[in-house]
Amino acid sequence: FWGQIHTTDYPSDWYEVITYFTQDKQDFNVLFLPWHLYMDFKWIPNKDKRIANPAASFFDKPIIQGDNMEVGNIYSSSNRPTSKYIEARLKNLTGDDLRLLNVKYIIIAKEIDYKNYLYLLNQSDLEPIKETDNLILLKNKHEVSKFYQANDLEKLDLMPLKYEKLSPVKYKINTPTEKFVIFTENYNKNWQLGKQIPLQLNAVNTYEFKGEQILNYKRFIIYLISYIISALAFFYLLVRLLRR
Repeated sequence: FWGQIHTTDYPSDWYEVITYFTQDKQDFNVLFLPWHLYMDFKWIPNKDKRIANPAASFFDKPIIQGDNMEVGNIYSSSNRPTSKYIEARLKNLTGDDLRLLNVKYIIIAKEIDYKNYLYLLNQSDLEPIKETDNLILLKNKHEVSKFYQANDLEKLDLMPLKYEKLSPVKYKINTPTEKFVIFTENYNKNWQLGKQIPLQLNAVNTYEFKGEQILNYKRFIIYLISYIISALAFFYLLVRLLRR
């Protein structure tokens, strides 16, 4: 490209936050703000500094970030329940709100309209952990978990439920003492407890416990078959090519 394209690195404090997360072995989500799909980052060495938010690609923990396109009169075309849950609470987010999504940390990048989110520093259930040139890191004071149990879906007295991660698409839960099991991944009817399709509780998956302890992503078998077919087709074409 005649020397017109160059690489650039992320700021050092982004790596500092990765190091901090590495020390926390719990299975948790991170909320990244400001809530924009496209935004300007001052450390981009271009005149036009607007890029797609790279947080989910950079950090090694699951990131919940804006997927709102904000083009013309269209604020968002996202149909993700998690995104709709966050957007409805952006002006007054609390640690208790985020607990349902297993959000243990919030990152506020000091970009564009980040000052709109500084009220989070005054929320009693959020604790400021670290502030750098580019980032502010807060921690949820509530105990979070990938699985909860509850007896009442209206009062939502969430109690962490122990589990074993058998694979990225399969979990085994301990026997709950309450009526309902809540799985904090983005709602998807393919996450099934036994053969039970989840109820949608706000943005997450809820099940009435009926003795089943294995949670599976049922659609994975379709993906697996597709991957195998694709691999076989690739090797077949490769063999044909080599023979020629």
